[in-house]
Amino acid sequence: MALPERLEFDLESAAAYLGCTASDILYYLDKGLLRLAVSADPSFPEFFCVPFEKLSTEQQQTLQLLYNPDGIELQQVMLDLVPSSLKPYIAPYTAPLYLSQYQRNQIKYTRHELGEAIWILENFRGERLTVWMEGRLWGYWLKEENGWIADTCLAREELDRLNTSPEPEPELKPETVSDDATKKVWRFQLPNQADDIAIAIVDYGNRYIKEEKGHRPTLKDLQGYMLLVGRDSLQLKYDSKGKDYIFGDKPLSERAFRTRYKNYLKSE
Repeated sequence: MALPERLEFDLESAAAYLGCTASDILYYLDKGLLRLAVSADPSFPEFFCVPFEKLSTEQQQTLQLLYNPDGIELQQVMLDLVPSSLKPYIAPYTAPLYLSQYQRNQIKYTRHELGEAIWILENFRGERLTVWMEGRLWGYWLKEENGWIADTCLAREELDRLNTSPEPEPELKPETVSDDATKKVWRFQLPNQADDIAIAIVDYGNRYIKEEKGHRPTLKDLQGYMLLVGRDSLQLKYDSKGKDYIFGDKPLSERAFRTRYKNYLKSE
């Protein structure tokens, strides 16, 4: 009797499958040529995924502004779409769910005892997905143990994609990256008279573009990224009542943030 095909691999078995070394696999992960996956649990009948872009604008912003939530906080986020708009997605999801390279780096260097909370993942095509169970947001808490991120694997389809690629994509330079939609090159540039907030927005904007392989961030993407990555170093927090972003003791209104975003983002 033929054995079923193996769909998930650890470091050593992935290296054997590709005919390379474990060091090669780690190199491919570090360079973003491979992605780690977590498997959706098919034992939950109401466990399903909705593309991030299909969520309402308000819900997208809610998810982007979450910071190190615990399970209770995630479950307080209810899916706000009407059932009819979710018919294509309400089904048990069993395909691999992938971590982006940025998320993997965040997990490796997390300072949170329970691990880094992940609630937005990717499918095989790179489309961002959100995971829901019984209409409530679901997430994973992941951390590195003995040089590997626990509860993750390398999916067969991801290994096959690398193995059949004609050649790896060239490494992107920090300041010149192309936007897939327009084929333009985008980067954030400092104004002539730059204050600390301008320096922060430009720095984190260009970091986002590099880490997301050329995708320029929307305003909400950038705000969420800065809150997630720069919360401590920038002493950044969001005042939901006044709708201000507080850099240390310097408030920046939503309108002023939008203006700076438009003024600093340039195309070439």
